[in-house]
Amino acid sequence: MFNKWFKPTIPILRINSGIDHNSTKLVEESLKPLTRMKALAVVVNSTGGLLVQGELMKKKIELFAKTHKIPLYTFAEDSALSAGYYLLSIGNKIFVDEASLVGSIGVLYLNLSLEKLTRKLGFEPRKFSSNKKLFLNITGLNDKRDEDMEGIIKDQFGIMRQQFFDHCDKYRPQLQKQDADVKDLIYNANIFTGTEAVKYGLADEIGNFEEVLNRLHPDCQLRDITRIPLAQYYIMKQQSQ
Repeated sequence: MFNKWFKPTIPILRINSGIDHNSTKLVEESLKPLTRMKALAVVVNSTGGLLVQGELMKKKIELFAKTHKIPLYTFAEDSALSAGYYLLSIGNKIFVDEASLVGSIGVLYLNLSLEKLTRKLGFEPRKFSSNKKLFLNITGLNDKRDEDMEGIIKDQFGIMRQQFFDHCDKYRPQLQKQDADVKDLIYNANIFTGTEAVKYGLADEIGNFEEVLNRLHPDCQLRDITRIPLAQYYIMKQQSQ
């Protein structure tokens, strides 16, 4: 009974949402050291989000592993796409399920034209910006296509796209050894199954976190350290009553 309290531990950190400010804060709050840690496991289930928050989250996770001198394993469950893959790729070893959706290395920008809708509903938007053209194009308050502004926006997102590419080259250097056709597939925001991800070098092996960690560290107990958002906690509490 008491043996489990003295066994080495592997903290499990789950990322089960979009990559944004809230999920970054939860990661920071979750990363609390346990006694006798042998490794850190990050389980990713995310379709993506904000690249800036992905970078902040990455630094917090890496600092934790480096400070405690433990290896970092990452695992994809249902999906690790875009900023989700950005995080998955930082593992010293990356594991995926055969049916996981992995990749989408690139940047997506969605802009909805709202000018006709706001006019139809009788709304009059108040516009305040030192760059009127940029404001209208980003907020969707302009139905007219402005190729000059589209070019500016594409340039800005091109910088983010290059950051993503550089990140993948750093953490997955084997991607650069692929044929040109394969690299074009990988770096063009395509989505792959887990099996394909291993084939193309986006991941190392097939396996879920319980199976893999029990095989690599049979003497350790797995401890989920993920903080639950307060709203979700109250919902779960009500459902259990």
